[in-house]
Amino acid sequence: MKDVDKKNYVERYEGRLKEFGYDPQTLGWGKVARQDIRFAVLAQEALKNETSSVLDIGCGFADLYDFLLINGWKGKYTGVDIVPGLVNAAKKRHPSIQLLIADINDQECGIETHDYVISSGMLNATLPSGENEAHIQKMLHSMFALAKTAVSVDFLSALVDFKKEGAWHTDPAKALNYGFALTKNVSVRHDYLRFEFALFLNKNNAVSQRKVFETFEEKLRLVNSDNSKTE
Repeated sequence: MKDVDKKNYVERYEGRLKEFGYDPQTLGWGKVARQDIRFAVLAQEALKNETSSVLDIGCGFADLYDFLLINGWKGKYTGVDIVPGLVNAAKKRHPSIQLLIADINDQECGIETHDYVISSGMLNATLPSGENEAHIQKMLHSMFALAKTAVSVDFLSALVDFKKEGAWHTDPAKALNYGFALTKNVSVRHDYLRFEFALFLNKNNAVSQRKVFETFEEKLRLVNSDNSKTE
């Protein structure tokens, strides 16, 4: 992210924080909160492993941490944001967890790898530089490097009939291609909110003897195991 973009980003959120405080509007979500819906989609795999580690990029108030705990997760959480005010507010809410003011594109950020890297709402604003597509690709590359198992990130979809001024809507087809530049084990979900979608990048490209991704074979085994228990 260029300096002009980072300055604009930080000032926007610091300004909202002063105006709204701890509120979804500070994060740009409007008055109606849908975070639980987004988190349920983005964290679906992490929640299957209650001891997994999660790196939350653009963590805001660390609301994802609350969601994970409520749903039985007991792993290690690290939140990262470039907005000092948001990180400080999150630390007041959760003084015992690791919360960092850092830019993951900085090679010297010192952030360690985690099982799952999750990001919600971080790539949805038009950058003053006009370099949104390049920024998205760079962020995906950095998130992928920090993930041991998978990356999940959401976007505003370009497949809509209305776009709010200042918002950046990503073409799902382009996002899919960005993902394929990093791994062949990619999926997109456009089935939970009509104006948003989620991209999933799995680190494991290995396939079984029948040429099926091992990650999918494991899902089939789990489903078959659950079905056998109910018979």
